[in-house]
Amino acid sequence: MNPTDKDLHPKEDSPLSSNIREYIPSFIESAREHIDAINQGLLHFEKEGSADSESLSRISRNAHSLKGAAMTMGLGNITSLCHHMEDIIREIREQRMETDPETFDVLFQTNDVISAMVERLSHSPVEDTTQLNGLLERMEALLPTSGESLPSHPIPQKMSRIYETPLGKTAYNTVRVPTEKVDRFLNIAVELVILRNQMQSLLDQLDMTGTSQKKEQKLLNVMEENFSDTSVSQKPFHFALQELILQQRKGHQFVEQFGGNFQESLEVLKQLVTETQQLVMDIRMLPVSMLFNAFSRPVRDLARQKNKKVELIIQGEETRIDKRAIEELSDPLMHLLRNAIDHGIEYPEERKQRSKEETGKIILRAFQDIDKVIIEIMDDGRGIDKEQIKKKALEKGFLSEDHAKRLIDDEVFDLLFLQGFSTAAMVTELSGRGVGMEVVKDNVENLNGSVEITSDPGERTKITISLPLTLATTRAFLVRCSGHTLAIPVFSAVQVLRISPDSILIAKGREAVYLMGEMVPCERLDLTLSFPKPEKVDTDGKLSLILLRHSGKKIAFQVDEVVGVEEIVIRNLGTHLRRLPIFSGSSILGTGEIALIIDVPRLFTTAQIKAGNKFLERSASFEKKAIRQRILLVEDQMTTRLLEKSILEASGFEVETAVDGLAAINMLEENQYDLVITDVQMPRMDGFTLTATLKNDDRFSHLPVIIVTSLESEAEKTQGLQAGADAFLLKKSFNQELLIQTIKTLIG
Repeated sequence: MNPTDKDLHPKEDSPLSSNIREYIPSFIESAREHIDAINQGLLHFEKEGSADSESLSRISRNAHSLKGAAMTMGLGNITSLCHHMEDIIREIREQRMETDPETFDVLFQTNDVISAMVERLSHSPVEDTTQLNGLLERMEALLPTSGESLPSHPIPQKMSRIYETPLGKTAYNTVRVPTEKVDRFLNIAVELVILRNQMQSLLDQLDMTGTSQKKEQKLLNVMEENFSDTSVSQKPFHFALQELILQQRKGHQFVEQFGGNFQESLEVLKQLVTETQQLVMDIRMLPVSMLFNAFSRPVRDLARQKNKKVELIIQGEETRIDKRAIEELSDPLMHLLRNAIDHGIEYPEERKQRSKEETGKIILRAFQDIDKVIIEIMDDGRGIDKEQIKKKALEKGFLSEDHAKRLIDDEVFDLLFLQGFSTAAMVTELSGRGVGMEVVKDNVENLNGSVEITSDPGERTKITISLPLTLATTRAFLVRCSGHTLAIPVFSAVQVLRISPDSILIAKGREAVYLMGEMVPCERLDLTLSFPKPEKVDTDGKLSLILLRHSGKKIAFQVDEVVGVEEIVIRNLGTHLRRLPIFSGSSILGTGEIALIIDVPRLFTTAQIKAGNKFLERSASFEKKAIRQRILLVEDQMTTRLLEKSILEASGFEVETAVDGLAAINMLEENQYDLVITDVQMPRMDGFTLTATLKNDDRFSHLPVIIVTSLESEAEKTQGLQAGADAFLLKKSFNQELLIQTIKTLIG
């Protein structure tokens, strides 16, 4: 080893000097970009092979840049890792080293460790050495020879020269702005929108005043003509009338002049507000690549974990979406990709038998459709088995035999979004917890969007997420219902129309109307919202309808009147009105009136429940259950037993404990429980034997069993499944939320 190589090996934790710390935020931002570029380069190189020289150059270039920045900051461990990564890439490029799965695993792990070290810097100025764990030795072991592997110069000990002011002027095309300032800027723009609407309302009132004055002028002129031939005794009154007419004319001229000037100023304000709003919205709009690129690595790792061949194809990464959507869609999209790998894409042997390519494809695509952003996740796997979904729904009591026979395809897919529903044979960390699709639906609807599933058995599955282009403001139809003004986002509206009562038909026991070539259910909005019936009846005898669409379904709602379309600012309802059903927010209109904003997904759910959809009714009341359920916890380690018991009791369960399987059976003989949680390795009777014993005993076979263990191989999971376990969770990745959600999945 060259003497200066000591600079490239782990150093003791030491805080950064004070004159360096102010540059940490800038370094972190830059490092994240390099780390992401390295990750994408590794993924592409692993896929394309040694012929992909561009990816090798990309990895080397970013590793070198990151090494230089880390060296400047005095971050020796990051510098060392980047340097060793450069060495490996150079050996590969010069064909002195072959690539195999171990090589890629080491390179990916190196990038992960660098990322963890960088993220720690945002919390502590002390460089982390705990995650190296012999990683440098693994990297050196990959290299064919020791060779010369040196940095061009040792890590500088003093930083004063690094930050001397450069000569000349430097031009910056971009600046980094904290998101808090952008959000504050957006709030100001939103307030301007409200002010613009209010000023427009004032101008409308001013126009009404001018119209009223014109009518008064006509009446006064008539009175003057009538008094022109009156007697002398009435002359003083005539003179007063003439003076009144003069003052009224002056007032009218002033109103006209003021109104004209006000109109001109308002038009300028409108233009400035629109430009400001568009500018700040554009600042908040980020390329969807910031969201999509983060999925390439997890998809690769999950596919390897499941021994499947999967290619993730990303399209439309230049599409721009709201910053909030990027923040809130990460987990839902990861759920969908995980489902595609676990449930959709077949194993290579199965794909061969189906005359498919061994490598399954998942397409993650985004594009803009007028005022919407569409995100699609498509896989060419086995599709969704509708009969299997109905079978599971019947087993779990989500619907009756009669209702199952009458379900159409869209309603079958709706079952997948119900809390606790899963088609997996056993719950694991990867799938089967019944929370994936529910999380997707909740998060998307919190963004005022919708999600739709289509599938061709044996061929493909496509999940479509539709989101509004912007989330702070929206264009909405203002409708009148039982004396209230309500706002319905234009995003969800298909058509506004007026029809005669004779156009309302009866289909399958429900009111419906024939629109756009199809029969569409028709509901009264006041009845759906449980509002009193309106007294006003349209003089022409026609009905006002607004046709709404959500997740592939359409319902026409009858309203008292459609007032028009207005751009509104979305406000939260606040803590005291947060549980108000069917409404997602409120808005102050230009007139000063407050309009409640209808939550279209909840509106559809309520309408379908009132139409007799029982499984949606069950879902809507799912969270209202308050039964204290009893759990038997079987665990021989006292610390683990006490921890799990406290978690369960804090979540409202009644918990009793047993130290091994034999003790558990004795307790089950004497008491009733709703669920059993068991460890595997215990004295006298292990968890697998306990599970098999319970499942083979008619008295206990109905009890769900969750195995929580440190055993993590596929063989142990298979053994747990064969024993009859309903869930298999690892202590290594144990967390409270996972355990509680699994219990809710199994017993509600």
